[in-house]
Amino acid sequence: MRPAQAAIEYLFMIALALTMVLIAVRLVHRTAQTATDNINKTNRKIIEILKNMTNQP
Repeated sequence: MRPAQAAIEYLFMIALALTMVLIAVRLVHRTAQTATDNINKTNRKIIEILKNMTNQP
């Protein structure tokens, strides 16, 4: 195997690894954002319920 060919293969392997890392980071970010949105919605609902409970006679 020629040295240039080996170097190019290593560069492709590094590019593939970086692509996989990018996909994983985006997936984790999206999952964290969805969880944050769900927590915020639930928090607002709980606050609304508690306000309604305290306003009742």
